[in-house]
Amino acid sequence: MENWRNKLKIISFDVDGTLVDLEYNDLVWFKEIPQLIAQKKKIGFEESLKLVQDEYNKLGEHNLDWYDIKYWISYFGLEISSEEILEKYEPQIKIFTDVIPVLEELKESFLLIIVTAMPREFLTPKMTKLKKYFKFTFSALSDFKELKNSEIYLKICQILKVNPAQVLHIGDHWKFDYLAAHKAGMNALYLDRSNTKKGKFIINNLTEIKRVSMR
Repeated sequence: MENWRNKLKIISFDVDGTLVDLEYNDLVWFKEIPQLIAQKKKIGFEESLKLVQDEYNKLGEHNLDWYDIKYWISYFGLEISSEEILEKYEPQIKIFTDVIPVLEELKESFLLIIVTAMPREFLTPKMTKLKKYFKFTFSALSDFKELKNSEIYLKICQILKVNPAQVLHIGDHWKFDYLAAHKAGMNALYLDRSNTKKGKFIINNLTEIKRVSMR
């Protein structure tokens, strides 16, 4: 880990659960859509929520459509645009308190990028207050039509003309962030904000990056 300090050029961040909390997503998927279905079907919210969750689970997070709000609007036959839903909850987007101070410091020494699985329509509102810190943003779903995997990370390194060993990726998903980036040859940190896991490559908040990359 000590060698990272000298060779790192780029620090890459996931977004959901890493920079921005999950409330916005939850409001869209588990409040607004069930409410719209409850109104359409004239059923109670709890019944509608169970129906929606069952359908989400049937498809599963490894299916690209799982992340596509337009797919679900069409699937459930809702008469509303994705823009209306996403804009409604934009004021509820919350950036974790450790994010801005860490980005302010890191931007002086590293090129900062975003690598997220989420479609750009979800990414754009979340980046309103953060975009000034990042030179590039990559959406695995929108840009590569895939979930985050080692090949995506390698493609991004090729686009940026950088060796994977010169990149540090930080995210809160063990498979899509830590394992996939590590397999691509990047340095990787697993962010566990629940503070339940400890380990050499596990951090519990973003301020811990500095002891890895800046000492």
